[in-house]
Amino acid sequence: MNYMLCSPSPRHFVVLGSWINDAEQCLRWAGPKLTFPFQAQTLPSSLETEVCDSYALVDAAGELVGFGQIFRREPETGHLGRIIVDPKRRQQGVGQQLCKELINAGVRRHAFRSMTLWVFVDNPPAIHLYASLGFAPEAREGMEGCMFMRLNVVV
Repeated sequence: MNYMLCSPSPRHFVVLGSWINDAEQCLRWAGPKLTFPFQAQTLPSSLETEVCDSYALVDAAGELVGFGQIFRREPETGHLGRIIVDPKRRQQGVGQQLCKELINAGVRRHAFRSMTLWVFVDNPPAIHLYASLGFAPEAREGMEGCMFMRLNVVV
């Protein structure tokens, strides 16, 4: 299926909010700065905790199938965060498409030479996805139960 990366609309945030069902999911997806429950209309401002670009992955009908953000934390490096795929579309290649599109957007918009992310070590499907895209673990102190990964972008 063909998907397109775009700026998220208010209705996308309503759909996105429906994918998060409890405080544990919220913490694992968005980190400690977003409290659960939250209001969908406040998600755009609540998720802009630092300078970043927010993206929606939509299908041909404009329906949200995935969401992610790119943060600028290190010189020439983009950091992927808050990546989430519609629960009904997981294990169908949507996450891979979303991550590829986010990486391409970071390279095009900011000329990033590498991309980083954190992943929970108890999430083997996500670790496998990121490794398949070329991300490799890198030693880094961080949140307990998480692994830091880096992708060096070949331009």
